[in-house]
Parts: sequence; structure tokens; C-alpha cells
Amino acid sequence: MAISFQLFFVIISGVIFVFVKDKSFKYYALYNLFLLLYLLSRNDEFYDQFQNAVGYFLGSHNAEVFTQIFNFYIQIIFYTFYSLFALYFLDLNKRNKKYFNNVLWLLKFLVVLFLFFGVLTFSLKNAELFIALYTFLYLPVMLIVFFLTIVKAVKNSGNHKYFFLFGVIVFVICALISFVGTFVPSLNIGNPMVFFYVGIVIETIFFSLGLAYKIKLMNDERNRIHFMVIRHKHQKQISKLQGLLEGEENERKRIAEELHDGIAGDLSAIKLNLSYLKESINDENNDNVLEDLSEIIDKSCLQIREISHNLSPSPITNYGIVSATRKFCKKIEDLYKIKVNFSYTGEKMELSKIIETHIYRIIQELLNNIVKHSEAQLAEVKITYDDPFIEILVKDNGKGFVLNSRSKGIGLSNIESRVRYMKACVKKESTENGSTFTIMINLNEIPKT
Repeated sequence: MAISFQLFFVIISGVIFVFVKDKSFKYYALYNLFLLLYLLSRNDEFYDQFQNAVGYFLGSHNAEVFTQIFNFYIQIIFYTFYSLFALYFLDLNKRNKKYFNNVLWLLKFLVVLFLFFGVLTFSLKNAELFIALYTFLYLPVMLIVFFLTIVKAVKNSGNHKYFFLFGVIVFVICALISFVGTFVPSLNIGNPMVFFYVGIVIETIFFSLGLAYKIKLMNDERNRIHFMVIRHKHQKQISKLQGLLEGEENERKRIAEELHDGIAGDLSAIKLNLSYLKESINDENNDNVLEDLSEIIDKSCLQIREISHNLSPSPITNYGIVSATRKFCKKIEDLYKIKVNFSYTGEKMELSKIIETHIYRIIQELLNNIVKHSEAQLAEVKITYDDPFIEILVKDNGKGFVLNSRSKGIGLSNIESRVRYMKACVKKESTENGSTFTIMINLNEIPKT
């Protein structure tokens, strides 16, 4: 049963290593493989068959010595892989590199040293000497390493260490009982290997639980890193988008100032000169032309002032989002003779000027689209605030629009950029009786600036 058990875990740990590529699974598979060979060597039938096969080449007496030495050297090999598995499983290769490197050097040294002892004792035909060296040199050194590793694991390893520590303590106790029971007949332990098999089974169960838990930790860490990478990329996109929107606002402000201070001033100067010409030239035909030009200039000044006000963020700065939106709706009514009903529901909003500007620009673009394209006589703007949610509703009774139109104007692209920045949700509806835009903003989702 123990042999079948170990064979099963050799296959499982090997398959897991192929997919996970974690060294603790590789050394766990190798440890189980050599432990399986050791268990086979403890079976009398396999032991005799192996000794007879070696005797065919070396002779019966040499085969007996060689098999005894080989049997104990296999233990050195599987304990070496056992130790390597423990070091990697407990992450001491990452969390205590100095100790890890020292133990790694010691394990290699012991493997080479006892290979030399094996050759030496075989040449002396003295297997008992090799067993004595194993008992009084190798085992004490490995027990010291075992206890030091437990101390290091308690200080440095994660929660998966508890699975390992319980399993390894049970195994060491059972292995020592088995070893002492084998070489001290006076203890009257009927079958000492039973303790060894029991220790292996209990240890393997807890190691398997620990490895499963470590896979979970590895997946959690991988997911955490993946989330951090995505978050970093998203943050870069948000920063880039924020820079573009801020640049757009600065450019709007600059154009508004140039229109107000530059072109509007030039038109005012032209109008003054026209007035002077009208007074200087007494010609009825010229009077009509001059009056027409004066009216055109007045309309141009009005349009430039309107464009300048629309571009400038000053309404937000001076009045806040609610009052600025109400004044803008009233301005649309006065200029374009479209009835615009504005309403606000909820407690007082306290938002950053950046967010208020984004909301104001969205409403502004939607109302401008209604004026330019909808042929509507009635529009409605409704803002509802229920912390942390803000719902913006803009609807009209115009002719509607094509929902899936591929061609997007500057206005709609501008709206989408602002919506994307605030991680808002947009719902669009359109029929021959009008169109409706509903924008839902979660203030908790907006990137902190």
C-alpha cells in the first residue's frame, strides 16, 4: 500500500511541476521517486532479487556488501531531495538566501563524501563501517539541519509552513522509531518498518495539503501581480486622458480669452469706424449699407461673446455646477427659442472643479447637439444626486438620431472621453419622437486626482 501510495504521488507531483514550474514540486517528485526505491529495497523479495542480480556480476559476497551500502546510500539521496524540497517549499531560497546556500553546499558535500565512503567501505568489504558512518555522522548532521530549518521556517515562511512542520515532525519521529527498532532488538518492536510506513503516509498527506495551499498562494500572488499590472496600465490611460482633458480646458480658456479680448475688440473698433463714416458721409445709399454692416457686426459680437462664454469655465468657478447648468439652459432658451426645463434633485453637491467641469461640458455638448441637429421645441435637463451616485438626464422631442452611427462628431467624442474618465455608464435612446441620454456616475469610481 505504501509503495502504491508513493507511486501515485510521484506521478501527481511530476505532473504539477510540468504545469507550475515550481522547484519544490520537482524535488518533491524526486524525493518520492527515491523513497519509492528505498521502500522497494525494504521488501525482502525485491531485496533478494536485486542482490542476486548484482551477485551475477560481483559475486555473492561482494553483492551482499554492495547491496547493504547501496540501500543506505539511497536513503542519503532521498533525504537530500527531501531537504531540497523543504527549502524550496518553505521559500527559504527567497527569504533567507544565506542559510539556503549554506545548506545547499552542505547537502552536496555530504552526497559526495558518502559516495567516497561507499567506494572506500566496499573496497574494504566492510558494510558495517558505512552504516556506522551513516548512523553517527550523517544522521546527526541532518537532524541539526532539520531543527535549524524548522527555526528558520517559523521566522520566515508563510502559513503553508504549518502543513510541512506537522508532517515532517511526524515523519522524523516515526523514522527514528523505525531506525532504533531495527538496530536495537531489545526494544522488542515486532515490525519497525510499520512506523516508517505510517510516518510516510501521514507526512505525504500533510505535504500534499501544504502543496495545494502553496498553489493557492502562488495563484493569489499571480493574480495580485496581474491586477497591479492592469491597474498600472489603467492608471496610465487615466492620466493620459486627464492630461488631454485638462489640455482641452486650457485651450478652451485660451481661445475664449482671444475671442473676447482680440476679435471682439477688433469688431468693436470696426463698428466705431463705421459710425464715424456714417456721420462723415451724407449719402442715403451708403447709410443703408452701413446699417447692414453694423447689424452684422452686432450679431458677430453676440455670437463671439456666446462662444467665449461657452468655452470659458468661469460659470463653474463662479456659480457651481447646478447654478451654471441652470443659467446655460436659460441662455439656450433665450438664444434659440427652445424651451429647456431644468431640475435638480438631491442634497447639495460638493465636487471638485474638475468633475464639475466634466459634467457641465457633457450637458453643454448634449444641449448643443439638440440645438444643431434635433429640430426640437422642448428639451429637459435633470440632475439627480444620491450620494455617491449622480444621474444626468438630457432629453428632447426632436427627430432623434442613428444610435449605431459610425461617424462621431467632435462633440460626441468629447462626451465619450469625459464619460470614460469618470468611469460612468451611458444609456442612449432614440425614436422619431425624440432622444434621451442617461448618464450614471459613481463618485467612488472616479480616479482620485
